[in-house]
Amino acid sequence: MIKMEYWKVLIADDEFIIRDGIMSSVNWSDFNMEVVAEAEDGEEAVDLAIRHEIDVLLIDLNMPIMNGITAMKKIKNQLHDCRMVVISGYDDFQYAQEAIRLQVEDYLLKPVNPNQLTGILGEVQQQLDQQRQEENYLQQASTQVKKNHKQLRNRFFLDWMTENLGEEEVKNQLQFLELPRSAPQSLIVMKWLDGEVEHHFFSEQERKQQLKAIEELLEQDMKEYGHAIFLEDTHWISILIWEQTPADLVLHLEEFIKKELAQHVYAKQIDVQYSNIPSKYAEVKQELNKYMQFSPLVKQSIQYIRQHYRDSHLTLESIAESLHVSTVYLSKMIKQDLGVSYVKLVTQIRLQAAKNLLKTTDLSIREIAEQVGYDSQHYFSTAFRKSIGMTPKQYKHQL
Repeated sequence: MIKMEYWKVLIADDEFIIRDGIMSSVNWSDFNMEVVAEAEDGEEAVDLAIRHEIDVLLIDLNMPIMNGITAMKKIKNQLHDCRMVVISGYDDFQYAQEAIRLQVEDYLLKPVNPNQLTGILGEVQQQLDQQRQEENYLQQASTQVKKNHKQLRNRFFLDWMTENLGEEEVKNQLQFLELPRSAPQSLIVMKWLDGEVEHHFFSEQERKQQLKAIEELLEQDMKEYGHAIFLEDTHWISILIWEQTPADLVLHLEEFIKKELAQHVYAKQIDVQYSNIPSKYAEVKQELNKYMQFSPLVKQSIQYIRQHYRDSHLTLESIAESLHVSTVYLSKMIKQDLGVSYVKLVTQIRLQAAKNLLKTTDLSIREIAEQVGYDSQHYFSTAFRKSIGMTPKQYKHQL
């Protein structure tokens, strides 16, 4: 059994006979207490109390240099949890009022009745023991929270994504998890390709290990942005982000994971608000699941376009040549899987990149047009208006 640390007691009285009488009239160990110091005046009492970090103060009010009330105020200011018992020859209402304001445990008149003193010390011990027990419980709870912080955070995010939490509860949970209470700016949802790499199927344990490796890599790469990563089963990795990010962040993360771990993930980033995060999460998961059903050729085509859309000379022919298929076959497969033409697909990818640049940069319309693969600002603006329903300038103003 662990022996509890003694509660430290200071006796402050300018009369030795009083201090000695108090010392000898109490069996201190019965209360798990130990007298660590005695003081002859108020100033010495303050110094010794703070030096020893006492738990219990027995103090006279009428002492030289500094009176008991002033000494108690100074001690209480430094040792908020110190229990104070006044022992005084003053039966004065004004002193009693001051003592009450300082939240003293009791006010005893001299000569002190030993039975009365031991009764008070018993009550003080109970209070201190209860406080220690509560502090130990809170410390243990805090340790458990820190130990399971990642699991708690992941559970919270999954509850949030399934629309089980109200906005105020979400904010409180975010604060508890030491994340911003404000709404995230964007959400990245990422799907790992079912644990299949070069025709090798991972076991469940291997899946978890690979997913953990991806998560750790993302944490490393995302550390400059305010973010939180959470996982759902062994396929989904999502990132809530509280800051503006580069327009090509998703492509960068996909390539980074492929390069570092030889793992393939597909991801999408969308802007979010508190009110729509769960629905957006479900929507993107559905999109990515649909994407997984596309033929390998179409997925490769999309990846190629995402990597080369900035090139104004990008053509169906150049993609087909890169993938070693005919343009007719590639065009047919894109239309079959996506329901849109090659031209429409490239336009969608370029305009999405343009929207991201309009949100995250101060580039001119001409500069953005060039960065997303348009030689002509006029042609870019026309395509943007036709697809988005407003000009790039109007879109920028309404952000």
